[in-house]
Amino acid sequence: MKEEALRSGNGNLFKNGVATSGKLHLTSKYIYHFPHAMNLNNKKSKIALEEVEHVNLISHHIMKVLPVPNGLELVLKSGESMRFVVNGRKRWKRDIEQALHTARQHIT
Repeated sequence: MKEEALRSGNGNLFKNGVATSGKLHLTSKYIYHFPHAMNLNNKKSKIALEEVEHVNLISHHIMKVLPVPNGLELVLKSGESMRFVVNGRKRWKRDIEQALHTARQHIT
């Protein structure tokens, strides 16, 4: 990651029902997820802001019953959904939406 981070923090990425713990970084062009070294899946994720359609606040469920309001969902233009568990999800959503807005202004 060569760009300056606008926001960074712990973030778990859910793929195929499996959580991969790591760090989440937002820059003016990308959202990165860097898994911790101890994860079996240590593949980095890089999402271009131009590919993000919108950002949703979601809840994850403990034992499929108790909702925990700690989720963030990125819906991509391709229809793919990427789900994260983060602290301060409302701040993450606000910061990502601001970065999206700024990035879209530079495109037009």
